[in-house]
Amino acid sequence: MDYVGLLGVFLAVFISHFIPFIPLPGYLATVTYVATHSDAVSVTAAVLTTALGATLGKVLVFFYGYGIGRVVMGEEFQYAKKFFDKISKWGIDVAVFIFATSPLADDVLYIPLGAAGYSIRRFFLAVFAGKLLLASAIALFTDAALMAVDRYLGDVRLSMAIVAVATLVVTILVLRIKWSRVLVAYESGGLKSAIREALRSIVRQK
Repeated sequence: MDYVGLLGVFLAVFISHFIPFIPLPGYLATVTYVATHSDAVSVTAAVLTTALGATLGKVLVFFYGYGIGRVVMGEEFQYAKKFFDKISKWGIDVAVFIFATSPLADDVLYIPLGAAGYSIRRFFLAVFAGKLLLASAIALFTDAALMAVDRYLGDVRLSMAIVAVATLVVTILVLRIKWSRVLVAYESGGLKSAIREALRSIVRQK
């Protein structure tokens, strides 16, 4: 077991998740580790390490909302608290889980939850479940992509480089999506409109 490599994965993912509203490609460390450690034990360890690092990073964001967030939000805190009080706890858990598994700007949900005094235990479990699913998908994607590229190119190092670059490109493209516009498009025109708006926001300069 490459414990040093796993520590690197943990730190990269953790750091990329505890800074609010500044998306960093921490999952590249997971991709690199999985690409260089193909045995089941190492891949499983990478998935768990990634999920834990991402979750603990978001817990810090949650506590940021609990502390400083109350001051920053001002009177909006009361509206946030009323809003979350009206939603069932399971509904919030599902929302946290969905945000954790998607490229959505999850801090916009997690900071108000912290400020509103939401249960840290429920928050941790929902985020960890979401990040575990996401980390598993990343590991499966990396493994499948490596096999596909290596099959045609036959060079492991070149395959790793291509997968890493492809992951970085996809990450950058996803981060360009303006999810507020996508949500408005979905509410007004359904899924097709939302997809079109997502694609438009990728190619827009602003």
